[in-house]
Amino acid sequence: MLCWGELAAAQVSQRPTNPEIEVGFPAKPWVLEFDVTGFKVKANGVQPDGRAYLVAENPSLHMVLSVFLEKASRPATDGCKKNQKIRLAQNADYKREKVETRGAAGMEIVEFTIPEFHGAPVQQRNLFACLAKDDVYVDIHLSNVFFKPQEEELFNSLLNSAHFVDKSTSASKLTEAAPSSDAGPSFDDFREGNRYFLQQNFTASITPYQKGLDAGKQSHSLSKNFLRILIDNLGTAYGISGDLNRAEETLHYGVSQDPTYPMLYYNLACVSAGRNDMNKTMEFLRKAFS
Repeated sequence: MLCWGELAAAQVSQRPTNPEIEVGFPAKPWVLEFDVTGFKVKANGVQPDGRAYLVAENPSLHMVLSVFLEKASRPATDGCKKNQKIRLAQNADYKREKVETRGAAGMEIVEFTIPEFHGAPVQQRNLFACLAKDDVYVDIHLSNVFFKPQEEELFNSLLNSAHFVDKSTSASKLTEAAPSSDAGPSFDDFREGNRYFLQQNFTASITPYQKGLDAGKQSHSLSKNFLRILIDNLGTAYGISGDLNRAEETLHYGVSQDPTYPMLYYNLACVSAGRNDMNKTMEFLRKAFS
């Protein structure tokens, strides 16, 4: 019996993969996308200090992509040059070689190589790119250990793939298009939650999913199919996070609205299994089967 992590991984693996990686900032209508392949997202969400943070790795290339989005106190226009000068002026316990600075496509770019770290040869090439969007600073860091000169073009192509897109347009790539009856705030929250869920960032998916469900309860604006997906995924996300009570509450609401949908009973069986209640587990499995 697959439950929570295994079940969610199976759900995600059955969806079409997308070569784009994206990171957004709360309350902003856009996201920053990278057209890449072979990268696995390790983290994507808002940090305790309020900054949005993305990190993705490509093990075969020994390459790491990380992005910070930080809100400025005023429109972020001329601050990138200053920020990059501060970066180069900072003391470091390693030597920098092949230091280069340049501007391209509205970005201020700093590059350098770290030949060794604490006596160990690493040949780590680092590229830092700063750009501004509205009142947000975007700081992109690409790093590659055991760097070879012929890999410079790979750095540049990945950086050049960065582009801003409307958040609703981006999210729509991760799910089927919504019929007109699904338009509105509840569906926007559903798509936002789906974006995190497909990245297997289940904790981050809970807030927009729950917001979408609450709005959908009031407006009844979500169609049956989308409501099924939302409740199924939200219950799974709560289960993975260890909140079995909220998972159970969400799934029972789903049953009250859609008593013939078997996945709701299957997930309720997972809740009971998590509580080591085998009698209820078998009861819900029988309902799912029937």
